[in-house]
Amino acid sequence: MGQNRKAILACAAVTLMLAASQASAFQSEITSSLNPVGSGARATGMGGAFIAVADDATAASWNPAGLIHLEKPEVSAVFSYSNRGQSYNSTTSPELTGTTHTVDSADINYASAAYPFQLFNRNMVFTLNYQRMYDMNKKIDNSKYNFGGQFTDGTYNYKQSGSLSTISPAIAIQVLPNLYFGATLNIWDDFTGMNSWTGKGSFTGTDMGGGFPIPQNRTWSQKYSFSGLNSNIGFMYNYNKFTIGVVGKTPFEAKIDMEETTTDINRNPQQSGPTKERLKMGMPASYGVGVAYRHSDNLTVAMDVYRTQWSDFYLTDSAGNQTNPLTTNPLDQGKPKDTTQVRLGGEYLIIGNKMTIPLRAGIYYDPEPGITKVDDYYGFSIGSGITYDKYSFDVSYQYRWGNNVSGDIPVDGVTTDVHQHTLMSSLIYHF
Repeated sequence: MGQNRKAILACAAVTLMLAASQASAFQSEITSSLNPVGSGARATGMGGAFIAVADDATAASWNPAGLIHLEKPEVSAVFSYSNRGQSYNSTTSPELTGTTHTVDSADINYASAAYPFQLFNRNMVFTLNYQRMYDMNKKIDNSKYNFGGQFTDGTYNYKQSGSLSTISPAIAIQVLPNLYFGATLNIWDDFTGMNSWTGKGSFTGTDMGGGFPIPQNRTWSQKYSFSGLNSNIGFMYNYNKFTIGVVGKTPFEAKIDMEETTTDINRNPQQSGPTKERLKMGMPASYGVGVAYRHSDNLTVAMDVYRTQWSDFYLTDSAGNQTNPLTTNPLDQGKPKDTTQVRLGGEYLIIGNKMTIPLRAGIYYDPEPGITKVDDYYGFSIGSGITYDKYSFDVSYQYRWGNNVSGDIPVDGVTTDVHQHTLMSSLIYHF
C-alpha cells in the first residue's frame, strides 16, 4: 500500500468512525465528531443528552426504545449545516503555524416515517429511517508533505468529498407498562451512492533520493465505497419522575472497496493504475446510559455517559495486515484509545393554548482517539422551536472545539486547533 494511500486511509478511518470523529477514524477527513451520535435539532439543542429523553422519530438513532412514545403516524426531516475550521501549531515546522483550513457541509441529515400499531396486546412502533452519519468533505493546502519521511518541503493539495449514511428500519415494543425495548438495524451500503467518497491530491516538491534532490510532480485520485451492517439495541424504564435509558451499538467489520490512480510527472508522465483493493475496517462497539428527570410538564433535565471501544478499531489490507487506522502503524505498536463522552442538557416548555415553544441548552465533553493520546473536545448548544397543530419545528446551534488535538499532518511537533459550528433544523408532521 503506497504512502499516499495510507495517509488518506488514516484520514478516512478517522473520518469514518472515528466511523465510528473524526468516527475519529478518518482523522480530519470528516467534518463531524467521530463518535457515534444521533440526529435531530431537539436532541442536539440539549447537548445530545437524549438517551433517556428520546421520544420522537430520531430516537432510532439515540435509543430506539424511545420510539414507543409515538402515538400517531408521523414523518420527519432534519437539515444540517456545518462549518469546520482548523489551524496548525508546530514546533518543528514553523511555516505551518497559523495556517488555517475551513470546510462547509450542508445536506439532509435525517429523514423518517413512523407507524404505531398493536400486536399481541403490546404497543409497538415501526419506523424507517435515513441518517447521514458522517460527512467526508475535506480540503487541505499545505507547504509540507512528510508522510513516512518520503518528502520534505513542497506544495501539497488534497480535496475529499462524500458521506457515510445508513438506511435503518427500527422497532419499539412496550414490554411492561413502564419498560420499553427497541432495536435499529443500520444498513451501511452504497446501493444509492450514500456510502462513497472520492479524494484527489497533488504534490509538487523535492524528494531527497540517495542524498540528491529529485523534483517531484505527482497527482493521485481515489474512490472508496463502504458497506456493513450493525444495530442499536436500547431499553427505557420510567420510575416516578425519572427515566433511565440504556443503549448499545454493536461492532461490525465493514468492507471498503478502493480504486486509485497515480500520475508522476517529471520529464515524462508516468501513470499507474487504476489499482483496486478490498480493505476491511473493524468498527468498535459503543454503549451508553442516560438519566432524565421530569420536574414538571414544563421542565426536563438529562445527563448521558457514553463510551466507545476505539481500541477495537482496526484496518486490514488485502494481504491480511492489520494496522491502527489513525497512524497506519501495526496494532502491536499501539491501538487507538477508548473514549467516554459526558453530556448534560435541559428543556423548558412554554405551553400556550394553541402552541408550545421550547427553550433548550446543553454542554458536553466529546473526546476522540488521537494519534498518541485521547484528544479533548468540548461543546455547548442552544435550541428552540415551535409546536402548532400537527407540526413541530425545531432549530439548534452547536459549537464544538478542541485545542492541540491530532490533525491531518502526521509530522512530529504539529498539532491542530479545531472549531466547529453546526446548525440543525427539524420538521415533524403528525398525522
